Order: sequence, then structure tokens, then C-alpha cells
Amino acid sequence: MTKRDRIKRTATILFAANGIRNTKIEDIANVLGMAKGGFYYYFKSKEELLLEIMDNSVISRKEFLKEVGDLDVPFEEKLKMIVRRRLTLKDDRYNLFLFAKIYENGEINLTYDEYMKRDIIFSEFLNNNREHIKEEYRSEIEKIRTMLSSSLTTLLLYLITQTGIEVVDEDSYKRMVEKYATIDITREIEMFYNLFLKSMLN
Repeated sequence: MTKRDRIKRTATILFAANGIRNTKIEDIANVLGMAKGGFYYYFKSKEELLLEIMDNSVISRKEFLKEVGDLDVPFEEKLKMIVRRRLTLKDDRYNLFLFAKIYENGEINLTYDEYMKRDIIFSEFLNNNREHIKEEYRSEIEKIRTMLSSSLTTLLLYLITQTGIEVVDEDSYKRMVEKYATIDITREIEMFYNLFLKSMLN
């Protein structure tokens, strides 16, 4: 892992654990054992760092949805794959943890607002598969996207709570992820699909 990537990982977990506003550049530098000036060698500000973290997430999601869209499998299976990705919390998926905590804490700032405005990837995916959605819902794609995103984030936060581990740093994040891995995600996917997705499909 490069130093730049190490900074992003550490910052992401600290942002999620302690809040973006409460996390100072000094906090990130201290955890990494580097001088504050070392941080500025890689990033001009906390806002630039946060923007890169979010941009990386957009790129990753876009690539994933393109791969899913190209698969020769039923549409409902594609939706389940998307749900699985949104509920799969691994050590290297700390961005997902950050976005869930931002949602939970209501910690919205201009950087995150801008990210959400550009978060049209899933809407595009649904629009590209309109023939699989019941006609009465086709004019409500953006509303559906918002409802599904909120519901999945709420479920993810609930499952994180079920681990019983409060994340305050990278070590506790790792412990939480290890405990999270014991959850039956397949069961959660089926439940979510049956409750929120099945009724809107042809």
C-alpha cells in the first residue's frame, strides 16, 4: 500500500469513527506517525482528501455496475449482486463504512453534497433496465434509487450495530469487520429483495 493510500485508509476510518468535523489533520498524521507537513506533501487540505476518497468510490461503483450490467444473468440476480456489494463490509471496503456513518450522523458538507449530486450511477443502471420494472414505477426511478439507497444504508448500520463493537480506530474497525463476517449476508439479501425489490419488477 502506498503512503497516499495509507493516508486515505486511515483518514476514512477516523472520519467514520469520530466524524469528519471532529477529525483533524493532526489526528491523521499522528496515527500514521508522520509530521503534519508530511500530510500536506500528499494533500493540500482535508477537503481535497475527502474529495479523492469519494471520487475513488464513484469510479469503483461505476466499474462494478458496468460489469454487472454486461453479465448474461436475469435482472433480479443483478439486483441481488448490487445488494450484496452494498452489504458486504470487508477490511478493504472502509469507504462503505464512512458513507454509512455520514448518513447516520447527518454529517453533510459541501464535498459530500457534491458527491451525492453526481451519484447517478445506480439511477442510470435502473433506467437502462426499465423493461424489467413495472410500468407504473418507470417514472419514479430517482425516487426508487433514493429509497433503496437509504434502506440499504439503514440495514448496513443495523448489521454493524449487531457486531457489538464500537469503532474508534483502525484496530476496532478490523475487529468489527471480523465479527461482521459471521453474519449471514445471503439471508439478509433475500429478505431485502423480497421486501423492497420483488414487487417493483415485471
